[in-house]
Amino acid sequence: MATTIWVVDDELTVREALESMIKELGYQVRTFSAAEDVLSAYKRAETFPDIVVTDVRMPGMSGMDLTRAILEIDPDAILIILTAYPSIPNAVESIRGGAVDFVSKPCRIEEMRIRLEHALESRDIQARLKKTRMITWALIASLPIWFVLGVILAKALQP
Repeated sequence: MATTIWVVDDELTVREALESMIKELGYQVRTFSAAEDVLSAYKRAETFPDIVVTDVRMPGMSGMDLTRAILEIDPDAILIILTAYPSIPNAVESIRGGAVDFVSKPCRIEEMRIRLEHALESRDIQARLKKTRMITWALIASLPIWFVLGVILAKALQP
């Protein structure tokens, strides 16, 4: 299944530029002009997008509010924040709020490619780590069983 990216920005030219850029990178794109529309679509979605790219400053719901709302629905969601007004406090707030990255507008296609690939790789690593932890705990939980089986087998093999 193709990677799906949702883009939300209140400026039509930015939405169109990002849509074109992301399609050129080989991803499926769906665009929205308002955070409320994304949240509504997210709540109704049968499958969630792989990444949501959102502007910070928009009329109505902000990108940060959208980030928090989506993470309440899907704690594993990947969100990238876009802003035309970059600052260190805004970047820190975005990352603390759950975004995986913070990108200044305008951005070049190469920068967007790197950010999207990094976000997807990070998600894959987290999924593998979660699976590894589950396997580790299953092995630890099974140790008493193996011990008991070892004792039974040792007694059975004694002359």
